[in-house]
Amino acid sequence: MLVKEKTLKLQSGVQLFCCPNLEPKSPRILLSSGTTQEIELVDDRLKYRSGAFVPQEPWREPNFTESNLLRMARINSSDRPWGLGSDLGVCRFPDRVLAPIEAIIEPLERQFDPTRESYKQLSRSIRSHRDYQQAIAAITDYLPHYYLYPHQPTNIGVYVGQPGLRTVTTDLDSSIDSTTRYHIGMHLDSHDLFPLRRRHRSRNRICLNLGREDRFFLFINLPLMEIFKALNLSDPEDIFQHYRGLNLGYEFMKLYPSYPVIKLKVAPGEAYIAPTDNLIHDGCSVGQQSADINLTFLGYFGI
Repeated sequence: MLVKEKTLKLQSGVQLFCCPNLEPKSPRILLSSGTTQEIELVDDRLKYRSGAFVPQEPWREPNFTESNLLRMARINSSDRPWGLGSDLGVCRFPDRVLAPIEAIIEPLERQFDPTRESYKQLSRSIRSHRDYQQAIAAITDYLPHYYLYPHQPTNIGVYVGQPGLRTVTTDLDSSIDSTTRYHIGMHLDSHDLFPLRRRHRSRNRICLNLGREDRFFLFINLPLMEIFKALNLSDPEDIFQHYRGLNLGYEFMKLYPSYPVIKLKVAPGEAYIAPTDNLIHDGCSVGQQSADINLTFLGYFGI
């Protein structure tokens, strides 16, 4: 059945916060012109999964009304409690905390030749370095500054990816073949496999930019239950058909192709905190010339 496309302007949803010590030299936020499944591939080696969505160009800065909806604000301890499944922020790690991991990455990256080696090989070289565990410990020891409460976070590890990608996440697609990794475009994580009603209680992530250049976090600013409502679905009538909500993002982007994706800049040494089990999202390395390097932890984080 054909879906009749609808128009929906930017809504109030996910709230954006920024640590007080961050002063971006270029726009922190851009908005896309919507999403599209028409993907032009400039590199024959890039493959996208059938049906994938990516942000639609051109990008633009938000207007006054949109900025107020997004509320990119400084946050301090006197503000309201952090919303685990509905808030997103940017923070900066101190130079002293990052120095050990940077001492590993910088010489390895200088020697790296993408014409002869894969980015996976660079990742393996970083992880196998004799000082890697000590460097990760320095970062892990600092993480409690962002804990909502004491807990043991999960280290997803260092990721090294290709620069210049409009979306970065890949996965195997067994319906096509069992060896090629396909880009999946805007998507929803399911680390905790919580049902739709409890998605907002899933662990969020803190993702630290260890590269030399800005990278970007892409997201649709509506938590999954708000997307459920935007599709004119109701609880309890439709809740069991969408028990985990895995397809809601795709249905939303089909129905509202002009709804903007937010592109959030994350500079070197900065990290974003985001509820990726409750948010349609991806990463972006467009504009980078060097390797896209980041480190991710799952847990219960806030600013």
